[in-house]
Amino acid sequence: MKLEKYISDLLYRYDLVIVPGFGGIIGRRKQARIDRDTYIFSPPHKDLSFNVQLQQNDGLLVNYIADITGMSYAESLKTINESVQQWQRILQEKKRLKLNQIGIFNLVSDNKILFLPLTTKNYLAESYGLTSFVHKPVVRQPVKPVVKETQVEKTVKPVESVEKETVEAEISLVSSENKPRQLPQNNYKFWKYAAVFVVGLGLFTTGIGMLRHYNNIQDEPVFQKATFVLKQNFPPVKITTSTHKKIHKTESKPEIKKEQVFSSAEKYFIISGAFRNKANAEKKIRMLKKSGYPAKIAGRSKYGLWMVAYKGFATHDEAAKVLSHIKKKDRDVWIYTKK
Repeated sequence: MKLEKYISDLLYRYDLVIVPGFGGIIGRRKQARIDRDTYIFSPPHKDLSFNVQLQQNDGLLVNYIADITGMSYAESLKTINESVQQWQRILQEKKRLKLNQIGIFNLVSDNKILFLPLTTKNYLAESYGLTSFVHKPVVRQPVKPVVKETQVEKTVKPVESVEKETVEAEISLVSSENKPRQLPQNNYKFWKYAAVFVVGLGLFTTGIGMLRHYNNIQDEPVFQKATFVLKQNFPPVKITTSTHKKIHKTESKPEIKKEQVFSSAEKYFIISGAFRNKANAEKKIRMLKKSGYPAKIAGRSKYGLWMVAYKGFATHDEAAKVLSHIKKKDRDVWIYTKK
C-alpha cells in the first residue's frame, strides 16, 4: 500500500498529518511572493516541513485509511506500522527515501533525518490549480513629445527689383497712352451699336440679380424670440433624509451543561459526529442515550464544531476495543484524543 497517497489527501484539509512511529508532516501557509533575481512568481501555498518528534498516534491517518479501504482500526494501524518499518529499512540501507508529491528524506549522521519538500503540488485549497511562472519586467522607454514645426516660406523680392518693375510698368503705360488709336471708318458704326448692346445687357443682368435677391429675402422665415414672465414662484422642494438605525445583535455564546461533559480522567472518545449547531448536538446525545450509550460532548474541534461521543475512556486500548463493536453499526465513528 502506498501510504504517501493517503498522506497527500489529508494535507489538503489539515496542516498536520502524523505518521505513527515515523514523524509529523507540517504544512505552513505562505503568501504569494516574487523573486526579483529570477523573476519567478509563486502563488500562495503550503510550505511542508518534517518533525521526527511527532510520532504519537492522533488517529487521523489511521481512521482515514480505515474509512477509505473498509479495514478495521487495528488492521489500518498494522498496515501503517509495516510501511513505516519498510521506510526505516530503506533509510538505513540507501540513506534516501522519496515519497511522491511530498518530499525526500535523507539519513544523516547521528541518525538524524533531513527533509527536502517537493514543490510539484500545491496543497493550499484556496490556490488549487495555481502554479509558479516566470514574469520578466516590462522595460518602458520615455516617449519624447513630437513637435510639428510649420515652416512658412516667404519669397521676398529685393527692393531694387520691385522699384525697377514699377518704373518699367509706368513707362509702358505712358507710351501706350500717347499713341493715337485709329479705328477704321467702316467699322465705326459697328462698334457704336456693340457698346450700346453691352451696356443694356449689363443693366438687364443687374436687374435680374436684384429681383432674385429680393425674392430670397421674402422667402426666408422670420423668427421671433418668445418671452414670458413667471407670475408665481415654484414651490420650494423639500428633501427629507431617512435615517436607518442599525440594530446590532449580540450573539450569545452557547453554554455547555455540566451533565453533558465527560470527566477530566477520560481522554479518549469515540466520536459519533460533529455539529455546528449545539441544538443538533444535544439532539444527537438524546438519541444515543436512548440506545443505551452514556453520550456526552467531548469538546469543540479547531473549526468550532461540537463533537458528540458515544463514550469516554481513560486509555486508548479500551477505546479501540469498543470502537470495533460500534463500527458494525456506524462506520463513520473515530477516536478523538483530548490533549
